[in-house]
Amino acid sequence: MRRLNLLLLAFLVAVPLGLTSYDAHAASDQEVQELKRMIEQNRRQNELLMQKLEQMEAEKAANQAQMQKSEAQMQEFMSKQEEKDLKHEGIFTFFDAVDFGFYVDTTYQYVFNRGATNDLQLRPFYPDNEQFAFNAFTFSVSKTPTMQGGFMDLIGFRADILFGEQAPRVSSRGLRSDVVDPYQAYVQFLAPVGNGINVYGGRFVTLAGYEVVEAKNNPNITRSILFGFAIPFTHTGVRSDYTAGPVTLTAGLNNGWDQVKDSNGNVTIESQLAFSHSGGAITDLWIGATGYFGREFVEVENALGVTEDSNGWRELVTIVGTMTLMEKLTFIVDADFGWQQDLILDVGAEQINASWWGIAGYVVLDVHPAVNLALRGEYFDDADGFRTGLKQKLYELTPTISLKPFKGLIADNRFLDNFEARAEFRWDHSNQEFFEKDDGGFEDNQYGVMGQLLYWIEL
Repeated sequence: MRRLNLLLLAFLVAVPLGLTSYDAHAASDQEVQELKRMIEQNRRQNELLMQKLEQMEAEKAANQAQMQKSEAQMQEFMSKQEEKDLKHEGIFTFFDAVDFGFYVDTTYQYVFNRGATNDLQLRPFYPDNEQFAFNAFTFSVSKTPTMQGGFMDLIGFRADILFGEQAPRVSSRGLRSDVVDPYQAYVQFLAPVGNGINVYGGRFVTLAGYEVVEAKNNPNITRSILFGFAIPFTHTGVRSDYTAGPVTLTAGLNNGWDQVKDSNGNVTIESQLAFSHSGGAITDLWIGATGYFGREFVEVENALGVTEDSNGWRELVTIVGTMTLMEKLTFIVDADFGWQQDLILDVGAEQINASWWGIAGYVVLDVHPAVNLALRGEYFDDADGFRTGLKQKLYELTPTISLKPFKGLIADNRFLDNFEARAEFRWDHSNQEFFEKDDGGFEDNQYGVMGQLLYWIEL
């Protein structure tokens, strides 16, 4: 009985344990299956993620390639645009360096004992008497070349175009007008050699003498006898100059004296050697020797309209010196010497050799920034009558006062500072009875007074 009870007790204990083991085993299988399912699901997800990642990498690579292509295209575009911009900038820089300007010259002149006329003796630019004259309105445009830049900066030009009564008086053979004259019109190239060699081509004012075409750049109103009768006004050709320290050398070839169109097929040689200095008590010093050499055409016509011409050798040498002391007092000397060979002064006459020479001296005093005094005296010997039409010796004395009434009213105001009023008295004398009177006779002296208004702007 006791044994039976022990077997029953063992059975009762074993049954629950067996069930428990079975349940645990069943649970383990389910967990395994679940884990397998999760692993499979994770594998598929990983595959999808890898595919997505590969797709993203491919898209990224494609995008990078597209971006690189776009960047290359943009770089190419920017390079081309930069080249265009540089070209445009060069053009704009070229025109930024262009200067403009103009000046106006009006006068009233009264020469005693002559009467109203437009044919005063020894007045090449101001022949009108007892009347107001609109002498010149000059428009200027220029560009000065420089080696500080590119190729475009090496190119320059200048044009001075004169409108008014002086136009026919400064005009040249082959380009004559009663209204307008471009007395300067040239192109300029600065060759980058050493300090720079300037080369000019076109029409330009002469190197000879001291006085110039522009009224505002002369100390007196009327031009000197030397300016009107000893030297040319302009030349057409080529010119070159080079500066080394204080020395400047200029040389060129042209068509001759006041000729746009060559009249004889021979060129004229021009040359100048100049020395300049500044510093100390001498504010400015300039000395220049100029020469013109070549055959010049001369045509003579008598009262019947018969003409005869000559083509002789002509030489002109001028020496000019200016010295300014303490920025106040300026002394100027101008000496001119000319020769003409094989010259015919009258139809049917024999050929002769003619000569002329003269000297002028100036004293200019800047009394005040608004007040300037100038005195000019000169002597001219036309021994053969070739330049003035009469064998004679001429003397001239001209004091001039210049006022700038608005100077300094507004500091650095060029629109007011550049208005100038001038007045002068002039005495001319000849050793012959050369000056016409209002009654038709002639005398050896000529006296006159003159007023002038000038205004100019440089932009």
